[in-house]
Amino acid sequence: MQSMLLYATLLVLGVAAWFLSTIAAGGAATLLIPLLGFLLGAQAVAPVLSVACLCANPSRIWLFRHDLDLLVCRWLLAGSLLGAFFGAMALTRISRDWTNVVIGLFLLSYVLQYRFGRRRLNWRLPAAAFLPVGFGTAFVSGLVGATGPVLNPFLLNYGLRNNALVATKAANSLLMQLTKILAYGLFGALDPRLFGYGVVLGIGSVGGVLLARRHLYRVTTDRFTLYTLTLIALSGAFMLWRGLWALLWEQ
Repeated sequence: MQSMLLYATLLVLGVAAWFLSTIAAGGAATLLIPLLGFLLGAQAVAPVLSVACLCANPSRIWLFRHDLDLLVCRWLLAGSLLGAFFGAMALTRISRDWTNVVIGLFLLSYVLQYRFGRRRLNWRLPAAAFLPVGFGTAFVSGLVGATGPVLNPFLLNYGLRNNALVATKAANSLLMQLTKILAYGLFGALDPRLFGYGVVLGIGSVGGVLLARRHLYRVTTDRFTLYTLTLIALSGAFMLWRGLWALLWEQ
């Protein structure tokens, strides 16, 4: 009975997070980080989110497959696959309390990432630069489960827009999530139970996107974004406090 309630909760969270994410232009995975941390524990967040995101990405790739920038994809994927592997390995080698600290710091930085992600950089980025960019963002994703919009300014600066940006990010994310899942399994961070949680969350994500299509123009995007950023910042502060309390005073 308790497990069924948990599955139902994950399904609802998947619907709600991707519904809000579609309206507020991103952030579903980041919004779910603190909620999954409370429900499943900090070290379960990244594996479960990876499975859910793996379920959510194929439709976007298929819809915008003709707009893929293959040159950027080659450089980005080379870095992302390595970063995802080492990020997943790092997750299995740090304690639960340190995981809370890392996730808390990441969530607090999300507001700055969001502002940074809406701007273009002041210099022209060559395609080869996506190798280290992909490695860095994927490493963080492997460790905490999401990277926020930090990849956006690099893609914008290169010249990608609209469908091309969505398609290229989705293709990179799909293979990165697959690499993370394989690495989590290899290092013992993903078991059948967590995989099932991720699948249920992913099913909810598809429902959330479909629901949001009907309401996309009825809600103020800026207000939803403000609420989302506020919730993420407060959750990050709480998780950081919880991790530091355990490290400093409960040892």
